[in-house]
Amino acid sequence: MKSQYVDELKSGQTVKEKFILSKKIIKEKRDGGSYAMLEFTDRTGSIEGIAWDNVAESSHMLSLGDFVFISGTVNEYNEKLQIVVSSIKRISEDEIDPKDFLRQSDENIDKVMDEIEAFISGVSNSYLKKLLASFFEDQVFTKNFRLAPAAKRAHHAYLGGLAVHTRNILKLMAKIPSVYKSLNFDLLITAGILHDIGKIYEYTYTKKIDFSTRGKMLGHIIIGYELIAEKIGKIPQFPEDLRSKLLHMIVAHHGEFEWGSPKQPMFLEALILHFIDNLDSKAEMIIEELRKNKGLGKEWSDYHPYLEREIYLREQQ
Repeated sequence: MKSQYVDELKSGQTVKEKFILSKKIIKEKRDGGSYAMLEFTDRTGSIEGIAWDNVAESSHMLSLGDFVFISGTVNEYNEKLQIVVSSIKRISEDEIDPKDFLRQSDENIDKVMDEIEAFISGVSNSYLKKLLASFFEDQVFTKNFRLAPAAKRAHHAYLGGLAVHTRNILKLMAKIPSVYKSLNFDLLITAGILHDIGKIYEYTYTKKIDFSTRGKMLGHIIIGYELIAEKIGKIPQFPEDLRSKLLHMIVAHHGEFEWGSPKQPMFLEALILHFIDNLDSKAEMIIEELRKNKGLGKEWSDYHPYLEREIYLREQQ
């Protein structure tokens, strides 16, 4: 186990520890030579690093995603902590404990899955019930579903993140029928449960969260569409209109073409899924910023690349 984690580092501290190299930019100095702008990550977060001269040269041999052992000193630059690296070397995956690098959900995933199962049990449409059973009665699928992250970095980017994100969406959906009484709640709940299942195969998450080859090639929307279409094909007499609506909700849940959605939502349930998915994703990003900056005395976060804004951090008195 590591003895130094990112969220425990303080200015002036000496660092001798293992991290994942998550960013590397080599730049030339005006007076000759080079320096490297780096980022180091473990399960608790990321910290920037800078390496000068010979250390920068040695970083040419390193690749993003490598496990590295670094020595250096923590200082503060532009109101942010960074590590001034004095040495860095690649280490083997055999030398690390995956639990040091993969953040896990703070919630009890057994309880999260129980909540999801309660929603599954509440689905009354026989075809949708059979479809959900075909997934969640598969022990391999369920094991992967409860373990998978919901993203590499954007939101719920930790083991169990997919299950937590799915549960949140279902709980947000629970009161929708009291407002929009004409919608098909079974369809909405089924799409909410299945909309992101492609993420089980979009990412690798045994030692670090990254995109799989299949994920890079297709993405979770297409993967999820294929998984659901295959299962539907094995259910006799599955209604064609129900099939079309459910699959449309899968391919349209990102909502807009510029957000990677092959289609825009074209009916009520699809629109609601998109906005609830978007709500939980963005709310989680803000919650994560509050978590990362807790106790630092900052009023505003750094610029958030996904939300495209700074986040106000001051808690209400």
